[in-house]
Amino acid sequence: MHVVRGNHTDGIDLVSLADMKEFLRVDHSDEDTTITALLDTAVAWAEDYTNRLFHPNGSADFYLSRWRPACLAFGPVTAIDAVKYNVPGAQYTLDASKYYYETAHDGSMMIYFHDVPDLEEYNAHPVKIECTVGLAPQENVKHAVRMLVAHWYENRRAVVTGTITAEVPIAVEALLNSERIIDLRQ
Repeated sequence: MHVVRGNHTDGIDLVSLADMKEFLRVDHSDEDTTITALLDTAVAWAEDYTNRLFHPNGSADFYLSRWRPACLAFGPVTAIDAVKYNVPGAQYTLDASKYYYETAHDGSMMIYFHDVPDLEEYNAHPVKIECTVGLAPQENVKHAVRMLVAHWYENRRAVVTGTITAEVPIAVEALLNSERIIDLRQ
């Protein structure tokens, strides 16, 4: 399966610039552009790590190579908008009565198909599942983003020499692990 997702959530939609500056103890506006860029990057990292989108009404398209049960492990998926399939020279929308789905506790969704048309073998991704995805983030996600931005703000180099360092992303991962959507069925 292949997933094409919409844009990442803007960092300031998750943590405001004012809140981030307070967390960093920055009282000037000289680095607002840098802090905003770090916020965007931290939110993108958190979304990629958790397979979630941290704003409602985002979109994602899941592509399948054939009709088969599939775990839509991104989002979480809040609605299946359409299931489309390609045959040489045309695209069709599958009637909603030809599939059903169930949502798992982690936010992933399993979709199952029945009585579906035959697909050509040579078409790489003939099935497209268009979905609405995303939910508002929990406080642990917002705090993980703040921690990650603070780490990157204070350590602007890839390697710090001459000091003993501890890896902050491990703490960030600990805060985000409960939010992860992981497909264990494939």
